[in-house]
Amino acid sequence: MGSICDEEREVKLTPEEKAIIDCKTCRDKISSYIRRLSVREKKSREKAKELLRDKQRDRAKFYLRQAKLHSEQIKVNEGQLEMVTQQIMQIESAKNLQECLKVLQNGKEVLKKMQDSIKIEEWEKVRDDMDELKEKDKEISNFLKEYGISEAEYDNEVNNDFDKLVAEIEGNKAKEDIKLPEVPKEEITEDKNKKEVKEKTKKKLAVA
Repeated sequence: MGSICDEEREVKLTPEEKAIIDCKTCRDKISSYIRRLSVREKKSREKAKELLRDKQRDRAKFYLRQAKLHSEQIKVNEGQLEMVTQQIMQIESAKNLQECLKVLQNGKEVLKKMQDSIKIEEWEKVRDDMDELKEKDKEISNFLKEYGISEAEYDNEVNNDFDKLVAEIEGNKAKEDIKLPEVPKEEITEDKNKKEVKEKTKKKLAVA
């Protein structure tokens, strides 16, 4: 049961993600090692100072040599740390670039499908219609100018006519939406009963 749960919790990593994790693990180990070397270097130098105060020059020099060794080891590991850090940055940058290219490719395919769905003939028809409207509008402007008619007043009158037309259409639509009650197909019950009584009375009189 435990093994099944472990398998379900197992996360599948891409090669890029695994490489980044491995590099970061290595980086952390190097950083930890550098900190330990720094502590050792500091202790060696403190010990050398202590021995010098006690006039033990040879032993003091030995601890200074150790401190110097730790310092050189720190430099080497700092170089390794920089290389690993650069490696992480390069992998992450390449991964981001790969994802960006994938997004751009998907976008390009979508854009191509959209462009393919648009017919040139439809665009040309829209353009022709627009050109025709512009031409007619130009003809109206030239006519007004030729006969000295104010284009502003002309447009104002057109707007007024337009508003009236809209009001008329909306008014008619409102009337159509009003539903009158339906006329009953049969007479109401009381009238119907009276009619039946009269017919029965007539029949009795006719028999008598």
